[in-house]
Amino acid sequence: MESPGSPGVESLLLSSGRIEEADWTAALVESVETRSLQAALVGRGVIGAAELQGLVVDGVQDGAFAAAVGEIERHVVDEGSDPPLLPATEGVAPDLLLAATGRRLEAIASFSLSPYRDRVVPGGAAEEASTAARREIVALADGRRTARDLAFALGRRLYPVTVEIGLMLADGLLEIAPPATSFRCSHWGLAALRPRAEVRPDLGISLKSSEV
Repeated sequence: MESPGSPGVESLLLSSGRIEEADWTAALVESVETRSLQAALVGRGVIGAAELQGLVVDGVQDGAFAAAVGEIERHVVDEGSDPPLLPATEGVAPDLLLAATGRRLEAIASFSLSPYRDRVVPGGAAEEASTAARREIVALADGRRTARDLAFALGRRLYPVTVEIGLMLADGLLEIAPPATSFRCSHWGLAALRPRAEVRPDLGISLKSSEV
C-alpha cells in the first residue's frame, strides 16, 4: 500500500538520515541482479531485516490511513502494476488493516484537523514545547505546511504526525493558520486573488483577469 499522502519507506529512511543516500543507491544497483532490495540493504549492513520489515508494515498501515483520511474521486484496477521494491514478506491481512485504519480515523476525529488542508503556525505557547520532536514541528510550522507536508519534511509517518499536531493544537503550541497567512505562504506573498480590469486603449477593449 503506497499513497502520495504518506512518506514511503525510501522517504523515511533517507529523510530521517537512517540510511545514507549513497547506500540506498548502491543497494538499488545491486538489487537489479538479486531482485531483492531488502537483501541488498541488509547485506550491506545498513539496516536489519526485522527493522526494515517493521517499517514496511508500518508503511502499509500509514498508506491505508492516508487514503482513508482523504477523498477518493475515482479508482481504477491496474492489473499490470509492478511489485513494490520493498514488499511485506508476510503480507498484511485486509480485515486487520481495515480495522486498524478505522481506529486511527476515530482517534483523530476529535482534533478537527485536515492533514491535507489545514496549515499550521506556532501558537502562543510555542516556547513551551518540551520535546525535541515538538520543537522541530514548531520550527517547521511556517503557515505553508500541512500535517502531510510536515510528515515528509520530518521523515515520519502521516498518522503519528497528525496526532502530534492535534495534541499540540490542544496545548496551544500550534494554531491553524488563518486563510490570509496560508494564502500568502502558498501564493508567493500575494494578499488575495482580486479581479482586475486592464484597459487597452489601442484595442478599444477591457480585459479582465485575476492576479496569480
